[in-house]
Amino acid sequence: MAAAGGHLRATSGLMTPHSTSALFAQSSRYSDRAIAPINQCAADNDPAAPAFYCVHSVSGVAGTDFLYLGECLEPSIRVYGIQAPRKLMDDADFGKSVDSIAEYYADEMVKFQPQGAFVVGGWSVGAVIALSIANNLRARGREVGPLIVIDGAPENTPYGLRRWQVSYLRDVARNLNGWMKHADVVRERNVRSLLASAAKNVSAIGKGLLGLNRAQKLNGRYDIENIMDVSRFPATHLAFINRLFEAAHRYTAPTYSGKVVVFEAAVKPLLYLPQIGRIWSKLAARTEVVQIVGTHISMMREPYVSALAKDLQPRILDFFAISRVSGGTP
Repeated sequence: MAAAGGHLRATSGLMTPHSTSALFAQSSRYSDRAIAPINQCAADNDPAAPAFYCVHSVSGVAGTDFLYLGECLEPSIRVYGIQAPRKLMDDADFGKSVDSIAEYYADEMVKFQPQGAFVVGGWSVGAVIALSIANNLRARGREVGPLIVIDGAPENTPYGLRRWQVSYLRDVARNLNGWMKHADVVRERNVRSLLASAAKNVSAIGKGLLGLNRAQKLNGRYDIENIMDVSRFPATHLAFINRLFEAAHRYTAPTYSGKVVVFEAAVKPLLYLPQIGRIWSKLAARTEVVQIVGTHISMMREPYVSALAKDLQPRILDFFAISRVSGGTP
């Protein structure tokens, strides 16, 4: 395992002249497909350009998740969002387990790209699905490059520190120092969001004392509303989100023998530590952790996402260059 010692900050010059609104409209046209082109390079579908497949967050929607990352990786890498087709969200079985939704996505990826190597990743809950997809593709005999994890980790593992452990409390104290160090990031959040975050942290501490996960109810079920505002989603979409959210919390992740690159947000919730790097380092021996300045949300937006893209781009290009030499194709 290798862990990055510093934090990557955003740099200028990575964005392209493509209109963000035009790219969003383009990705929206593919909302009924499992694989959606996120940047212009992917829309052109040049087979000579390396491809990166990135799995949606708990929302199930890829266009809004990866729009800025896709722009930053333009024009040398095709970026495809792996997403839940709207028509399947009505199916009460779709998203009930991580492995079943991963198998569906793997099937779609193999149909879309019958030959060549894959680089797959995911943001938030998508990182957990991406792990299952990578294992599925490897079982089919497909070559899979580094698994790209963007601030997400399996919840149901024995690898995280408990809230009452001295090491966890020490890390919480360090996190307070991080909030002060990256005050510019914290200031971008309005008072209402900070108060809501504080309330959720207090609630999470109370649940922890009862032996519950922060997203868990007293009846043992998991509810996304304890984590985020979902008032904007229609009923069928919200039902899918809650199915997937519960499936992710109940998923028992296997160890992974491939290479994993973890991009972890430097600014974590004030009183709750996701321990993403720690968990992946236990799941996969070949794990490298890179800290990106920003929160879980802001690291996927400008100006912070450009730092993520700057580190990610050469990793993808290098993998496909090696794959070509060894007889693979993009």
